[in-house]
Amino acid sequence: MSEPCPLPPVKEVMTAPAVSIAPDLRIDVAIETMRANRIRRLPVLSDTDRLVGIITIADALVHEAKCRALGEPLPFIRDVMTDYVYTVDPDAGLAEAARIMVGQHISALPVVEERRVVGIVTESDIFRFLAGWMEER
Repeated sequence: MSEPCPLPPVKEVMTAPAVSIAPDLRIDVAIETMRANRIRRLPVLSDTDRLVGIITIADALVHEAKCRALGEPLPFIRDVMTDYVYTVDPDAGLAEAARIMVGQHISALPVVEERRVVGIVTESDIFRFLAGWMEER
């Protein structure tokens, strides 16, 4: 019988530091930042570095297309972001993070320690860990 996969804490798998953005910028800046960093979501941080939301490339692109088609100014990130954000502690188990993502139908969790974003764990981070574990076997 094969040995079960030893799941590490989130802090050993997360991407750190997380690329983040301020809420008072326009969504084109978020799109440009995500494209430049080859990522699909950005934690949105206040001027005191507190997590206030998250914006995805999909949400930003939909709003950008709509505004450009209607000739309207692009909205601010704060007007497009999701302001209720599920998070995870860096010492939480990877299985807990995966359960939250599956249960909430989300693809990433900002990793928060003492009210500060210290990283982000994504589906890709989890798949990368599992692929590495399987290759070692």
